[in-house]
Amino acid sequence: MPGELPAYTDAHIKAALLAAGASGTIYSLVMPESEAALAAIVEDRGRHFDMYREPWSQKQDDMHVAYFDQWTRWSRPVVDFPADLFPFRYPTAGASEGIFKVMAEYLATSRRDGFDPSIHIFDGEYEGFPAYAASLGMAVVRHDRQDWRTVASAMPEGAMFWISQPSAIDGMVWSDFPDFIERMAAECPGVPVIPDLTYVGSVARAFAIDLHAPNIPAFVISHSKPFGGYYHRVGGVFSRTGLPSLFGNKWFKNLQSLAWATGMMTRHGVFDLPRKYRAVQEEAARRVGSALGVPALAPADVMLLGIAPADDGQGDLVKQVFRGSREERVVRLCLTPAMTCLIDPGMAPLTGPSLLDSWANDRGAPA
Repeated sequence: MPGELPAYTDAHIKAALLAAGASGTIYSLVMPESEAALAAIVEDRGRHFDMYREPWSQKQDDMHVAYFDQWTRWSRPVVDFPADLFPFRYPTAGASEGIFKVMAEYLATSRRDGFDPSIHIFDGEYEGFPAYAASLGMAVVRHDRQDWRTVASAMPEGAMFWISQPSAIDGMVWSDFPDFIERMAAECPGVPVIPDLTYVGSVARAFAIDLHAPNIPAFVISHSKPFGGYYHRVGGVFSRTGLPSLFGNKWFKNLQSLAWATGMMTRHGVFDLPRKYRAVQEEAARRVGSALGVPALAPADVMLLGIAPADDGQGDLVKQVFRGSREERVVRLCLTPAMTCLIDPGMAPLTGPSLLDSWANDRGAPA
């Protein structure tokens, strides 16, 4: 049903997972670096206040340009795209606003042109994709990712495909992404594919994302996950064509959040923070896996996540965080509660004492 939340958001399941230092919902990891960049902005009172003054001068209209220019430079070791072919760049409140607006404009186009809209995703993808599509009254079709080679032939006329890279299914860089994009472009060139690059900046190892394919009309970005900026609500849309529903965002934007994200990218390269905290992620996965009876839990590529092969013999609690389909099914857990306590328990005053006590006494949540 539209708006239905995953089982792991149930209060009892959430509490049991949290007792082990984990969560089914993916939360951002607020790091000391996240707070340091914000402090640098707000402590420079003159510059901070000046951002908001004299709006009639229209000096704020272009204050998002530096953010997108910096993202283009910052992401270059990972993301390869023809910048000149994506001239329309809109600041958004995280990726979610961009996803919703791109879907809404697609729906409007379907009504104008008289085709049946449908949003296609891989099973286990980011929950926002089907939620926003359903809220707009559009059909959502899920495909098994292991069958990706046959997906293009199953695309109806007028469909739209959404995909995350690195993948929200398992927190891994999906190695078949370039071949999937190429196959979609060759077999159903009229079906737009929209990549969500939310996890760029969250992976320690080198990888590449090529966005040159003509069937990619737009892509979305966010700094919720790589920089611990969920509540800063900062992200954006790069588009080949103008998106009227986002035009007003040149005015209606969060100047402090844009300044914070730009500062974070200036201070920290695209691989820096996940490499710095990789050992913390490994230790968090070990502790959470031990507490939940999942000794195979290991760090995903995305620094916030731990994953393990899914097994029907695993306990009922762990089954609530299964993701994906068939042979690709995994246990996927957010490690940010445990990671925060390992980095600095003082940053988790509500969770830290009980979790540290649990670790000290070698106790964990039941599996």
